[in-house]
Amino acid sequence: MEDVVIYGLLRGGIYAMAAFGFTLVLGVIGVVNFAHGALVVFGGLLTEYLGRMLGLPYPVALAGAACGTGLLAVVAQRFFIARTFKLEPLMVLVQTFGMAAVITELGIQAWGGEERMVRLETGLPPGWFLGETFVPSFDLLIFLVSLASTGLLFLLLSHSGFGRALRACRDRRESAQLCGINLNATFERTMFVSGLWAGLAGGMFVTLGPLAPYMHFTWTVDAFLVITIGGLGSIVGALVGGFIFGVLSFGASFYVPTAAPAVIFSVLLLFLILRPQGLFGTGPALRK
Repeated sequence: MEDVVIYGLLRGGIYAMAAFGFTLVLGVIGVVNFAHGALVVFGGLLTEYLGRMLGLPYPVALAGAACGTGLLAVVAQRFFIARTFKLEPLMVLVQTFGMAAVITELGIQAWGGEERMVRLETGLPPGWFLGETFVPSFDLLIFLVSLASTGLLFLLLSHSGFGRALRACRDRRESAQLCGINLNATFERTMFVSGLWAGLAGGMFVTLGPLAPYMHFTWTVDAFLVITIGGLGSIVGALVGGFIFGVLSFGASFYVPTAAPAVIFSVLLLFLILRPQGLFGTGPALRK
């Protein structure tokens, strides 16, 4: 059990980072972005490509891949999602699902369909024992970086003009427009932040486990489960939801590997029945 909790928490930081963008887009723009998992995978594969083919140091490749993923999300918002949302909001579900298929196919054409992973030499000690559990030093480093990125995103949304505009658009769009807030610009910036953190999540995960284009739907479902547990519209909720989902996922895979998906979705159903707003769900976001 100790191993399950520790490794679940370590991996939960990545799940939380993958869910940040999903909850932002759903809470602010009102779009269930089925292409979000494809953005996570795109960020991871682009990180691997920049490091392997261009020889960039890992931090530079990670930053470049994250920015590239953010720009891809902005392109999707400006030229596809925004136009469809004005005409028929529900059709965006179908549209983002199709975009995920397109991004996946482009990824297969660019990088192939095989699984890829980044191997790094960090110079760190192998790890430390926490009780009787061995904690790899690199896994701990990735976990700390995920916590730092959470703090950075929280500060951005709480103490910046962009964060205030985002909350205004989330709570009441008409009032935000009357105050001079440009909805289209705010939505595009929201998509950029969503893609940026999705790219970071993918770029960090690819150092811990394999990634391939076909994995996009799994990441979308995982992000949805995280915000279902943590609550829509809450960064803290996404972080806590990521930790809970990480422990739940590791525990189910360890104790009942043949029925792990059933156990995870059973817990999801319990959350939807007992606390549909999640642990830290916000009222305005739920009304949307």
